[in-house]
Amino acid sequence: MEEQKKSDKKPRFSLAWKALTIVISLLIIYTGYHVLWGLSESVPTTAAGLVEQTRSVMLEGVIFRNEEPISTKYQGNMLPYISNGEKASKDYVVASIYSKFLSDNINDKIDELEEKLEILNRSNVKGLVSVVDIEKLENDIDKLYTSLMLAVSNNENYKVKQIEKELTICLNQMKIYKGEVSNYNSEIEALKSEISAYYALFDGEKEDIVAYNGGYFYYHCDGYENILTYEKLDSLTVNSLMGLLDDTKKSPVVNSSYTCKFVYASIWKMASVCDEATVALLEEGKEYSITLFDVKERNLKVNLEKIGEIQDGKAVLVFSCDTMPEGFDYSRYQSFKLEISTLEGYRVPNEALVSVIDENTGEEIKGVYILNASKVYFRRVDVIVNSEGYCIVKTLDRSKENYYEYLNLNDLIILEPDGMFDGKTLNK
Repeated sequence: MEEQKKSDKKPRFSLAWKALTIVISLLIIYTGYHVLWGLSESVPTTAAGLVEQTRSVMLEGVIFRNEEPISTKYQGNMLPYISNGEKASKDYVVASIYSKFLSDNINDKIDELEEKLEILNRSNVKGLVSVVDIEKLENDIDKLYTSLMLAVSNNENYKVKQIEKELTICLNQMKIYKGEVSNYNSEIEALKSEISAYYALFDGEKEDIVAYNGGYFYYHCDGYENILTYEKLDSLTVNSLMGLLDDTKKSPVVNSSYTCKFVYASIWKMASVCDEATVALLEEGKEYSITLFDVKERNLKVNLEKIGEIQDGKAVLVFSCDTMPEGFDYSRYQSFKLEISTLEGYRVPNEALVSVIDENTGEEIKGVYILNASKVYFRRVDVIVNSEGYCIVKTLDRSKENYYEYLNLNDLIILEPDGMFDGKTLNK
């Protein structure tokens, strides 16, 4: 009898488990069905991404430097003892001028060799080469080729020569990057020997050029040393600067009776003409970023020293810079891009923007609807700038008490806000 009872209980136990399994399965199917059904409503969204937008303007400028052309008793050949543009200590002898002038051919030949020497010195690559270095150099080469084509088409012969020089340096560096050569030391030594041989031909009495006040020594003058002075800079008007821009653009170098010059201090200045509307966005004494387009793009930080008086809707701007870029020849005329401001915020498509009325204050609040799982939430936005098709809105400090009331990074912005409201659950 006991065995019979045990056998009777076993089927009842199995049937209970089977029933429970069926119920659980049905609950899972039911829940899954409603979850899928609730999420089945298609709502187009886009993530709130962080973007930067720079406001900039293209300008033209004229370079001014604190410089002194050097008068000498003799007018013969010059033998330099330091590199062109190198800084000399006070009372250091930087060069000698000979009383006899051998011929233009020798000076031209020395100038040609000196330029080759400069190119090779700048072509030598120091340190380890990374993938980033190679990519940057490839980018520089592409830009220089483009600049060269533009300069040739515009018949800017002076600029063509400068671009070709920079392009040669980059191509030489690429040979080192690719392992085709290790360095240019042997070629540099050969050029130095050749230049020394020409210098040995110089004859006559010598007159030493001394850096009595120290400074950067330059072998040549461009003829503007006594025209583009700091005194002239202080008295510039819009009209006079427009004239200087025109002159220096047409004639980068003019006749000069001086052989060489000193430049005192690393600071150089640039004057530009700007329209009144742009001037209103600028602040005297503030640091700005500029991009120079002399032979290649150079990104520099400059200080806006002075904003002149408005004259006929324009004003003179004076910038100063204490950076001396490698290979920069300080051509008086410059074209450059001035970055006025950089905005950072979240990018929001215009069609996503909505306005709602605050029930407590009656205030109109601008914002967007976002989707989190299957639920809709309203998020405030503060628009910084409107552009075509989208706007940029402020990012908010996380320490703010109402931080979560505002749009946040990577929130899913609903692109079709019609029919949406805060707290809505998306289902059918």
